[in-house]
Amino acid sequence: MAFSDVSGRGESLEIIRITSNDTNGEILHELELIEENLEKIMCHPEVKENPVQIVSIAGAFRKGKSFLLGFFLKYLQMDIQLQECDWLSERDKIEGFEWRGGSERVTSGIQIWSKPFVCQNKFGEKVAVLLMDTQGVFDNESTVQDCASIFALSNLISSVQIYNLMQQLQEDDLQHLEFFTEFGKLVSEQADETGVSNSRLIFLIRDWGCPYEYPYGKEGGEAYTREKLKIKSNHHEELKRIRRNLSRCFPNIGGFLLPHPGKAVVTKQTYDGTVKEMDDDFVEMVKLLVPYILSRDMMMTKRINGMEVTGKDMSKYVRAFVRLLKNGEFPCPQTAFKATAAVGRQLAINAAFKFYKEEMEKVCKIDDGVALSEAELESHNKRIKVQAREKLKEIPRMQILEHELECLEQLDVLMEQKYEDLKEITKRQNQNVVLRELAKKAATTKEIVKSIATGVGVSIGAGVMALGAIFLRK
Repeated sequence: MAFSDVSGRGESLEIIRITSNDTNGEILHELELIEENLEKIMCHPEVKENPVQIVSIAGAFRKGKSFLLGFFLKYLQMDIQLQECDWLSERDKIEGFEWRGGSERVTSGIQIWSKPFVCQNKFGEKVAVLLMDTQGVFDNESTVQDCASIFALSNLISSVQIYNLMQQLQEDDLQHLEFFTEFGKLVSEQADETGVSNSRLIFLIRDWGCPYEYPYGKEGGEAYTREKLKIKSNHHEELKRIRRNLSRCFPNIGGFLLPHPGKAVVTKQTYDGTVKEMDDDFVEMVKLLVPYILSRDMMMTKRINGMEVTGKDMSKYVRAFVRLLKNGEFPCPQTAFKATAAVGRQLAINAAFKFYKEEMEKVCKIDDGVALSEAELESHNKRIKVQAREKLKEIPRMQILEHELECLEQLDVLMEQKYEDLKEITKRQNQNVVLRELAKKAATTKEIVKSIATGVGVSIGAGVMALGAIFLRK
């Protein structure tokens, strides 16, 4: 069943698609970034300057990912008081992201719900929550590179990654995460101790069939996940490595076991998302699953090397990630790390230069008509330049040693250009101060002359009148 913009509450916008091109009889796939949609979402007034929590769901195709996101939308659209009680009733319909029964793929590329949900975390801080849907992997239309690119982007963009699996967590499911664990390992080795991210990974096991071993819900899911990720003495070294790297890449790993949604949901062609037709135990568990991920106590903002990422920053990272993957070549972890580091460097340079610019503009203001000498301006410039360079070094980011000098050089060029502009502005301001002083002195002199002239005139007038009176008496 397909849904789009429901009563102005938002719609699913595709930000990345996979296109096919026929080149000399060879079909080539390529990633395409839809800039307009990315800007509409990330530069939304409620997203642009706020930290973002991006919840993404990824996994094999036709496994109910888009259907499940409808429950997340329903929860976020409810009043906060209702979220904490009965936010889902049997009269409700699950609407939002496009979904339908059947065997054909529905979601393509990567889509984000256009309407952000601004919530408060447990510290009372504003967070813009975005929901992201991804094309299912391992279908009959996508190449291995397509699947790897979509899965990589889902992981790199999101702060909460839901790994949607059917019935159980198998070893090949962990192997599909190998790229991400290697990426996380590389970052943890080359970045400082704050790490690349605090991303949360949730293994969501659908249609769980063994509740007598591990009960449905969070407790059973976390116990099951811990058991599956436990390193055992009889494990092959590769299996041990995957598990070690997973824990490094994702310091926060959870699990949840969800029962089957019911026969009507899966087999009824006319099923329209009505909650009443779902199995009761599924509804009961999904009402626990959603707050397990979205409640204010569980919020997880996107961080890169310890720094919270705003919507505006996220748009820059997405562009960098897509450029990295666009040529269709599967990237190694080193290139992914370098792309992330490059964006971080530019953001750090911008922040340090902004500090220099604002501090210099403060000292260049003319107060009480007092001019700022060139020597004073140079003194301020030297002091604030040192502070800006120190600020650049202190901003947390992934650092590649050979690029740090280049970073400082770029900042120096920007500061020098700004300093030259400020010298000209200060020179003109000083000239204006001098002209105002001269004008003030001229006006004062004019008043004095006028006063003297008026006094002389009065004296002469009085003398004439006195003489007239004398002549009249005679």
